[in-house]
Amino acid sequence: MSSHVFHPHRNVTGHPIPEVVLRTRRSVMEAAFELQAQRTRKRRHAGIALLAVAALVVLFTPVLWSVANDLTQGEHFFGMPVMVLTLSLVLLSAVIAVLLLTWRERSAHGDQR
Repeated sequence: MSSHVFHPHRNVTGHPIPEVVLRTRRSVMEAAFELQAQRTRKRRHAGIALLAVAALVVLFTPVLWSVANDLTQGEHFFGMPVMVLTLSLVLLSAVIAVLLLTWRERSAHGDQR
């Protein structure tokens, strides 16, 4: 860098304003803006994921109730509706587990920074 960057020049009011201070201030403001945008993006993604999981749970609840009712009335466990629901519930729980692990991993990496 040239030496004139570190020497303050005088503005209209006569106060010294180093260009380095102005650059640092700009870079700090940009970094703060990026962090705020990143937090907003993370909240939005978490909200969308929770909404999707809640929608799946709401969709599976009537089917689960029906299957539980059929099983208590003597329906066979290896029937097609029960097997499809079982597979769907296993996949839903796997998706929830992956989301929780990803969320915990991101929060752990966020704490270390």
